[in-house]
Amino acid sequence: MSMHKTGCVINKWDNMKNKRLINFAAVSLGALLLTSCSIGDLDIEIQTQTDPETETKVTTTATTSEETQVKTYEDIDSQLTFIASKYADLYDYYVYEEFVGYNAFCAITDLNHNGRLEVLLTCCVGSSAQSYTVVYEISEDYTDLVILKFSGDSPNDPPDAGDFCDWRTDQANIQIYDCYMKNGKYYYLVDDYASAGWSDKYIGFYSYTFDRTARKDIIGSAAVHIPEGEFTILTHLGNSRGRLNEDEYFETVNSYWDGYEKQKSVEVKWFIFSDEAGFADNVKDSWKAFNPESDKSSDVEFDFRTYFGRIYSDEYVFEVQE
Repeated sequence: MSMHKTGCVINKWDNMKNKRLINFAAVSLGALLLTSCSIGDLDIEIQTQTDPETETKVTTTATTSEETQVKTYEDIDSQLTFIASKYADLYDYYVYEEFVGYNAFCAITDLNHNGRLEVLLTCCVGSSAQSYTVVYEISEDYTDLVILKFSGDSPNDPPDAGDFCDWRTDQANIQIYDCYMKNGKYYYLVDDYASAGWSDKYIGFYSYTFDRTARKDIIGSAAVHIPEGEFTILTHLGNSRGRLNEDEYFETVNSYWDGYEKQKSVEVKWFIFSDEAGFADNVKDSWKAFNPESDKSSDVEFDFRTYFGRIYSDEYVFEVQE
């Protein structure tokens, strides 16, 4: 049975065999800075230093006192302009052409609040409901756009993350993510929905944080299956430790954020990535709409009975599989 993705983020339950989350390889878009220059016929080695008085990047040579400023993108407007110039590089990175199809979305954010903007590219493709999300960030020296590798992923494999964007629309949209803080880091609640037709569905809840690497943790998940001709919803609950009974599931999801400090929610504006002509304007509009101080809350629903009850009528009965 092929699974069609119609939802937002991450690993699928074992029974959802066709859901496979692939994400992004740790490949940098930017070329390395040149470390030599030529004066006449003489090649001279140069080094990059920081001038403590001006706090700008400069290059100096061993034989001259001349200083040449290196192009950096420290202010927000410069970062937006630089990101807008990178469309071709972002497009060409993906192995799968479908990624940049009608359902690929992009957003400009600063989810870790470090002043260096992120570019989020996310989508799902194919009948097997494969999800892809790649997170780029302006580099620490403000000279490049680099991929934030997901912690724990093999350097030779795409990282394991899914579709962050709202599955209910193929139009530009603003999505709300609940935010929490612990040890100075920001964590975001993201849900992922998948469907293999009317009888097989999945919902997963995940915590994401973005620092020097990207990290994710599964909070809980529910997968349902309805045997043909029956009115029983066979339900499998779990998290990273494996299968859970109903009491364990609700205890896990309801206590997950204990020890975290609740923050204002974040509003993220997603736009269609395949609109190359409008990319520069969309980049600016997305950042303008980014709001890390939202009083709104996400519509994430941990109660699987309520969540799937919107799909199945009251004549269907949930039966949690131990």
